[in-house]
Amino acid sequence: MGILTDTFANSWADAAQSALLRPVQGWLAEHPVMGWLVGHPLWAIALGILGLLLFAGLWSAIARLTEGFWLSLVKLPFQLSGWIFGAVSGLLVRRWVKPAKLEAGENRLSEIMGRLETLQTEQESLLEEMRGLLGKRGEG
Repeated sequence: MGILTDTFANSWADAAQSALLRPVQGWLAEHPVMGWLVGHPLWAIALGILGLLLFAGLWSAIARLTEGFWLSLVKLPFQLSGWIFGAVSGLLVRRWVKPAKLEAGENRLSEIMGRLETLQTEQESLLEEMRGLLGKRGEG
C-alpha cells in the first residue's frame, strides 16, 4: 500500500507541477526578453534598479513641472494687477505731468542759455587778459 500511495502522490505532484508550470513556460516562450531576464537574475536586478531610478527622475521632473505651473498660476493675478497698475499710473503721469515738463523744460532752456552767455562773456574777458599778459611778456 505504501508504494501505491507514493506513486499516487508523485503522479499527483507531477500533474500539479505541470499544470502550474505549463502556462508560465508558454508565456516565457512567447516573451523571450522575460525568459532571458528569468535566466539572468543579476541583470534583471540591475535593470530593475535602473528602471526605478529613471522612473524616480521622471517623477521628480513631473513634480517640478506641476509645481512651476501652480506657482505661476498663483502669481498670475499679482502680475496682472502690477501690469494694470503700471499702465494706469503711466497714463496718469503722462496726462498730468506733461504740461509741467514743458514749462520746466522751457525754464531750463532759458537758464542754460543765460548761463552760456555769461560763460562766453567771461571766456572773452579771460582771453583779453591773457593776450594782455602775453603782450607785456613779449615787450619785456
